[in-house]
Amino acid sequence: MPAPVRVLLVDDHEVFVDALALCLGDYPDIVVQGSATTVAQGLRRLRESPCDVVVLDLALAGEDGLTLAREALAEDPTLGIVIATGAEAGDQIVEAVQLGVRGWVTKTETADALVDAIRGVARGETRIPADLLAEVLVSLSRGQHTTVEHVQGIRELTSRELEVLACLVEGMSRTEIGLLLHVSPNTVRTHVQSILHKLKVHSALAAVAIARRAGITGATVPAG
Repeated sequence: MPAPVRVLLVDDHEVFVDALALCLGDYPDIVVQGSATTVAQGLRRLRESPCDVVVLDLALAGEDGLTLAREALAEDPTLGIVIATGAEAGDQIVEAVQLGVRGWVTKTETADALVDAIRGVARGETRIPADLLAEVLVSLSRGQHTTVEHVQGIRELTSRELEVLACLVEGMSRTEIGLLLHVSPNTVRTHVQSILHKLKVHSALAAVAIARRAGITGATVPAG
């Protein structure tokens, strides 16, 4: 049996955190191993006891939750972060995706929706609503800064990395990419990290926006 997903809850509403921890306790594949109410406390918890996924509120008693995301992902780019917020996405969704955040749910959604996001992000997948994803891709595709740098990065990609990037453009998960290319999900993860490094971005969505702007088309999953 796979190890349970270790989760850290970061929210300044302690009643909400307690209720969420109790709710997540009903799912045997998820373990809440701690909580925090501030950015500093959250970062300290992560350093003391590493986890797989952080469930993070955007507003932490006057602090920007994305500050935690920025610092945590700088230390561990593989960390999964799910934003759980009651606020409108606004420009923060674009910033979050650029940082490497891969999950986004509203506090009005069901516990099952949050659990699905936690599980998916823990597997390296993206769990952001389709309408928000579309807004993010449009916004990122409009950005023209560092275009020359990105073109150079694409030229540095190996043929296999270009194949993986094309699969990402198609919206395929790491598992689907692995099946298509006959490699393990861990190998796909390694290729994705190399792609992000060469393109000098922090998220697969940002890489997809660059790929689309460069005319890289998506791959097709074989039938059956």
